[in-house]
Amino acid sequence: MNKRAYDLVWGTTLRTTTRLHRVVQKVSGGRIWTKFPGGGQVVWITTLGRKSGEWRTTPLLAVRDGDAWVVTGSNAGQAKVPGWVFNARDHADGWVQVGRQTWTARFEEVHGEQRDALYDRLTKIWGSYKMYADNAGRYIPVFRVIPLAPTRSSGR
Repeated sequence: MNKRAYDLVWGTTLRTTTRLHRVVQKVSGGRIWTKFPGGGQVVWITTLGRKSGEWRTTPLLAVRDGDAWVVTGSNAGQAKVPGWVFNARDHADGWVQVGRQTWTARFEEVHGEQRDALYDRLTKIWGSYKMYADNAGRYIPVFRVIPLAPTRSSGR
């Protein structure tokens, strides 16, 4: 599949899944669809829009790393870097929600060997990350989302 077709198919799939996930999250109050097929944890990160100044919430597949969660800006292997990555780079503070619990959080981009090791851990819970890396044609950023303080139990 050529790159343009790949981005069209996976971009449409990702947008549709994200919209559906938002509806399920809202209706269930964060009780349903908290795990990805294969058992990976879904976390919701909220970042401050670097251009809009508005808070943006995004569901992402994550793996634990001590007290932190590891997420990646794979964008399903599309050429375009997801907007939340730029937001997290510009404003390192936001929120993370896991299930029904929300914490203030700090977003820390990791690089080098640590990035590679954490990305490898993500591929173990979602094998498609290998395909995403092959198809993206770009560096895929990895972030540790570090929970700081609990805020409330029913999400942002």
